[in-house]
Amino acid sequence: MIYSNQNTAAHHLHEIITRVRATNGTIAEAWASALDTEWGTHEFARRHSEVVTLLQMTIRQLGALPERSRARCERHVSAWWTAVMQPVVNWTDINRSPLGIIDDDKLDHLESAAELISGNLTGSDAAPRGGDLSEMTARCEEWIALLQSMGEDEIDGPVRAQLISQLRHLIWLVDHAGIFGGARVAEEASTVIGSLARTGATLVHMQEGSQTGWRKALLALVAACVVFNTAAPILQESITAGVGFAREIANVVQDTQGNE
Repeated sequence: MIYSNQNTAAHHLHEIITRVRATNGTIAEAWASALDTEWGTHEFARRHSEVVTLLQMTIRQLGALPERSRARCERHVSAWWTAVMQPVVNWTDINRSPLGIIDDDKLDHLESAAELISGNLTGSDAAPRGGDLSEMTARCEEWIALLQSMGEDEIDGPVRAQLISQLRHLIWLVDHAGIFGGARVAEEASTVIGSLARTGATLVHMQEGSQTGWRKALLALVAACVVFNTAAPILQESITAGVGFAREIANVVQDTQGNE
C-alpha cells in the first residue's frame, strides 16, 4: 500500500476525529466505529491509546515549526485534547451527539497544523515520504524468529520478551497504518531499531552465528525503513545506541536511496 504526503500524525488525528463527528449514536459508539472495534474492549483501549499518541506526536512536532506558526497552532491544542479525551462527558449519554466533541473551527485548525507539519518536516519521522510497508513487516518477523532461536545464555529472557513485544507492536501498527498512519509507523520503527542496536551492543555471550544474524537482520530492517522513510532518524537512533558498524548502516542507507 502506498501512502500520500498527507501522512503526519496530525493528518490521521484529524481524519479520526472527523469520522467520530460524522457517526450517529453516542460518543462511545462513534469512537468504536471510527476505530473499527468494539467499545469497552481491550482492543478499543489499545486503539484509542494510539489516538492519544497521535495527539502527543502532534503537540511535540508543533515545537519544530517556525515560531509564529507554532504559537498560532498551540492555541488550539486544548480543544484537540478535549475532543480525544472528553474528560467531563459521559461517553454513553444518548443525549450527547459526537458532533459536539469539537467545533468546525478548531478541527480546521488541526488540519492546518497537519499541513504545516507536512510542509516543514517532510521526510522526517513526522512526515514520512511513503512507501511499501510489507518489507518492514517481513524484516520484523525475521527478527522475531532470530530472537526466539537464541538461547538463554545469549540473551536474557526478559530482554528477549521486551524486544519481541516491540517488534510485534510495530507489525500491528503497519497492519493498522490505514487508521494511525505512516508517521506513527516511522516513529516506532526508529525506536525499535534503537532498542535492537543498544541490546546488540551489550550482549557479550552471543554465538558467532547469532552475531552474524543480528548484524544482517539490523541492516535489513534499516534498509526496509529507509525505503519508507528518510535515513536521518534511523542513523541517529543507531549511532546513539552505540552501534559499532555505523558505516555499514550508512552504506545501506546510501545504496537504498540510490535505488529509489
